[in-house]
Amino acid sequence: MRGKSVWNMLWELVSPILLYVLLTMILTGILEMAVYPLAEPENAMWLLTLVNAFQIPVFLWIYRRQRIREAVRAGEPLPERAGFWKTGGSRAAWKKSFGPGDLLLAVLGGFFLARGFNGLIGLTPLPHLFSGYQSVTDAVYGGSLLSQVMASVVTAPVLEELLMRGLIYSRLRSFFSDVRPAVLAGALVFALFHGNVVQGVYAFLIGLYFVWLYEAYHSLVLPVLAHAAANASSVLLEQTGWLDGLYADLPLYFLTTALCLGAGAFCWSRARKIR
Repeated sequence: MRGKSVWNMLWELVSPILLYVLLTMILTGILEMAVYPLAEPENAMWLLTLVNAFQIPVFLWIYRRQRIREAVRAGEPLPERAGFWKTGGSRAAWKKSFGPGDLLLAVLGGFFLARGFNGLIGLTPLPHLFSGYQSVTDAVYGGSLLSQVMASVVTAPVLEELLMRGLIYSRLRSFFSDVRPAVLAGALVFALFHGNVVQGVYAFLIGLYFVWLYEAYHSLVLPVLAHAAANASSVLLEQTGWLDGLYADLPLYFLTTALCLGAGAFCWSRARKIR
């Protein structure tokens, strides 16, 4: 840990989450009162979409401020826009840090790892021991397809990556001299953020991949795309049932899970190494 008191470090980690919770409560209350249909259960995902969308500019502003402070502390030139694309340097510099192949691998990695990790968790007793997660799943997939896409695939990945990787992981990284405990701690915070054991285990595993992408490329673009692809795979599976036949047969379930994990691991291995 680098020269900060425990209380200061805890506050730096907890304050973004507290702000997120506070804004979520306030925005939810205001929107439900202002637009009454949003209070109906079938519109829960539209409500979440709007709550996410209103918070994104707030956390993007905080993220930019943090990037500028980090550049000042490191004695680096101030970025033209310390924004979403890259953690430092000029606005154009992010274009040189990754190419189309990196973007494609991030998307495919998120997609296949999501299916593989979900399949792996399905082979454990966790879904039966902690069945409460099912109510969360039912709520997420209870609305229209468009509302699920807007909430889970479009707005949630941007907001959660700003919060989890852009703010919390970046602060964790500054606390440690070694990247490995920071990566593990960042994934653990992401797991706890999901609030239940089953989703928490999944979030920890997939969170390791998101943190890796952020650390390797110093940009939020790749983890956002990977996160969106992971969520899209769940929405697609739930809406189309395209893997139901494979998952219904145990040998095919094992094979499908193994293939997804293998494909995801390949995409992960092809990503830039953490330096």
